[in-house]
Amino acid sequence: MKSTVSPALQSSRNLQKHTNLNPIHRWLLKRFHRKVAAMLAEALADLQSRDTSHPPFVLDAGCGEGFAETYLAQHVQKIRLVGLDFRPEAVAYAWEQNAPHGQWLAGDVAKLPLRERAVPVVMCLEVLEHLADPWGALKELSRVSSGYLLLSVPSQPFFALANLMRGKNLRTLGDDPEHLSHWTARTFRKLLGRHVDVLRVEHSFPWVIVLAASTTRDGKR
Repeated sequence: MKSTVSPALQSSRNLQKHTNLNPIHRWLLKRFHRKVAAMLAEALADLQSRDTSHPPFVLDAGCGEGFAETYLAQHVQKIRLVGLDFRPEAVAYAWEQNAPHGQWLAGDVAKLPLRERAVPVVMCLEVLEHLADPWGALKELSRVSSGYLLLSVPSQPFFALANLMRGKNLRTLGDDPEHLSHWTARTFRKLLGRHVDVLRVEHSFPWVIVLAASTTRDGKR
């Protein structure tokens, strides 16, 4: 397939991450996607046990160029994937390069163009740390989810250490300059638990992945 990268995408860290040819980097990313796929399959199995009439709809909020959709479509059965990103150039790239694996639309994670409880599973991978109001965005993600949330963020200090080990972001001691929030796996889970019902936590160095119910145990948002 012909690769087309617009000038606007040249600085995309997500694109750089997923096209990096370093074998260790690619192994870590594949391991991350494999764990995301396993946790998503767990959520889908529960949903399909309750309703077998059609494949569950999965929204990836902040999907970037659609690389996660490509992996998930190939490794998770009976799934309908829709990706959303605020960058039109990323959405255009996803349509061009990954069209067989999902659908994509432009939109804001903090103001999703969907009605309440419209989506059985909402994913948001490597996005919350970039946002000025991550917990406000989490509220919006929870609003449109009728079942599950699948979230991931960099796990500190491991994320910064991994960057330092490969000589990246030295001026910021390994931190990504685009990251506005920094959490350890423990603090992220604790803060997340104030908003949703945390069901499962997985560690995939240097990230932490959380599967949660979009409502708390008392049924409140």
